[in-house]
Amino acid sequence: MFLYRIKQFYWAIESIFIKEDMEMLKKYLSISELNLFMKLTKSERQHSIRVCRTAIKYIDDNNIVDIDKKRMSKCALLHDIGKLESELNIFYKCIIVFLNSITRGKFLKYNKNKKIISYYNHPEIGARLIESINNDECLEVINSIKYHHNKGDIDSKNIYLKVLSISDDCN
Repeated sequence: MFLYRIKQFYWAIESIFIKEDMEMLKKYLSISELNLFMKLTKSERQHSIRVCRTAIKYIDDNNIVDIDKKRMSKCALLHDIGKLESELNIFYKCIIVFLNSITRGKFLKYNKNKKIISYYNHPEIGARLIESINNDECLEVINSIKYHHNKGDIDSKNIYLKVLSISDDCN
């Protein structure tokens, strides 16, 4: 787990936005979703783009036919949109994740800092944000965003949530 966190830190530092990334975003996101997405930090945007690419590859590699790639891409690209509210930089995030890890969750349990609370509640915040700008969005997309960190509660009927969780864990 520690080596994985180092890898994530490296990815965040070296995040580079390329032309193909913007083409993908325009293909899968509405204008209002894209505007919201672009408010994320560069590292969060790159993370979401990697998750999207991983999800599409997972669908193709496993020959999953009962999934809409555009809807899946939207789930992946917007899954961390709730982090907009926390506004934490990469160094602060690393410290929080490390402290929470060594205290086995007690750091978060007793923390009252609004930014930290928002960071760890970003799935619910993100689902509300997407509902507010796109109230006709598919329930599978909203629930995938809302529950993507609830590993024990993954709804086996929501294939989008399953693929999102797998893809997010790889990135």
